Amino acid sequence: MTQNKMTAPVLAHRNGQKRAIVKKHNPIVPYLRSAVKMASVTLLVYMTTAAAALNIPAFLAGMLLLNALLGLYFRLEVLS
Repeated sequence: MTQNKMTAPVLAHRNGQKRAIVKKHNPIVPYLRSAVKMASVTLLVYMTTAAAALNIPAFLAGMLLLNALLGLYFRLEVLS
């Protein structure tokens, strides 16, 4: 039994034309990504010096902050 396939009502206009899905381009996202990259590299230098000085609390705090920065970086990658 053959039936006509219909598009989902969310993606179709009432007159049958398909609606184009528009992706918003935010011009500030590349600058935010580069700022997060620079902060991550700076934090890695800080963690290296904390490890060399055997400052364990500073190293662990840096690792937690680096985890948050990398999460933000990959979230911004999805937005761009």
